[in-house]
Amino acid sequence: MTLTHSNPDRLPATRSLPAGVAAVVLALLITSLWAAECLAGDATVLARDVQIRLRPSTASRSVGTAQPGDIFGVGSLKAGRGGSSYFLDERGDVWVKVQGSGGGTGFIRTDLVSINHEDFRSPRGDPLLIVNVRPTGIGEPARDLWLVEKDWQGTHRLGPIVGKPIWASTGDWFLFQKDSDQPVKDPNLDRTVELIEKVSADGKSQTTLAAGSYPVLNESRGEVYFYHDVDEQGNPVPPGLFAVTVDGTNPHPVFLLPEKYSFWKEDGDFFVQAPPPTLQVPPGRIVLRAFDRGGHKVRFTISLEGQLIERKSD
Repeated sequence: MTLTHSNPDRLPATRSLPAGVAAVVLALLITSLWAAECLAGDATVLARDVQIRLRPSTASRSVGTAQPGDIFGVGSLKAGRGGSSYFLDERGDVWVKVQGSGGGTGFIRTDLVSINHEDFRSPRGDPLLIVNVRPTGIGEPARDLWLVEKDWQGTHRLGPIVGKPIWASTGDWFLFQKDSDQPVKDPNLDRTVELIEKVSADGKSQTTLAAGSYPVLNESRGEVYFYHDVDEQGNPVPPGLFAVTVDGTNPHPVFLLPEKYSFWKEDGDFFVQAPPPTLQVPPGRIVLRAFDRGGHKVRFTISLEGQLIERKSD
């Protein structure tokens, strides 16, 4: 389920933060992300020629250089005991304190290392996709998609990701959803246009298939299904389940929601998105969910041709 702020004025600042405020924000962030049991583990370097700093700042002296696949230890954080291994700098970037095999310590930005991550290996065995889930200075976790090739000989950051990547069964390409920089043209909803991307296994070719969310791949028909309620410019369109070919052609509606239904509802300070669609093969059906005007969840079961089979409260 996706959350987004319903009032942009309530968003915290994304740039420089006063030291006291920064400390509070980071402490709350870490507590919410990892339930405050511990943050012990390993940090795997993702990028090439990563500078290890003496202090958590890009202005600090470099004490070493790390390469993709290098592993460092990370200290623990016990709830209520202090001793955090995470630090917020004056720019709002989060750093993690790491320890090498020789006992020396230093600091690396969390967008360059992977501590809490999800792995998605190609059906061929190589390459590997890593979703790096990391703390940020704005109080919300970030999810970055990285492509790792040939046992860490090559790595490439593909950008922010929503949800999980989807590999084609051949391992030749994969899909993922990302947030663009284009805001949705709704003054009450702090949201950007979601895009569905198709990427070659080596990361060299990336194509936007459509504006939409929650992609579902049906390889037997060569189609991708997704929720669609805004175009690529952020303009609202009639919401519904849409489809596009895996080559990015023939985008078309499969099932438009009845007028009183929506994929989003307001819930306090946030808007909440309905759960993703589910493909049932066989018998060749898709189950999608939406909210009525009262905020109640409703389940629609439709055929792949868009015929409504069942509608009921969920």
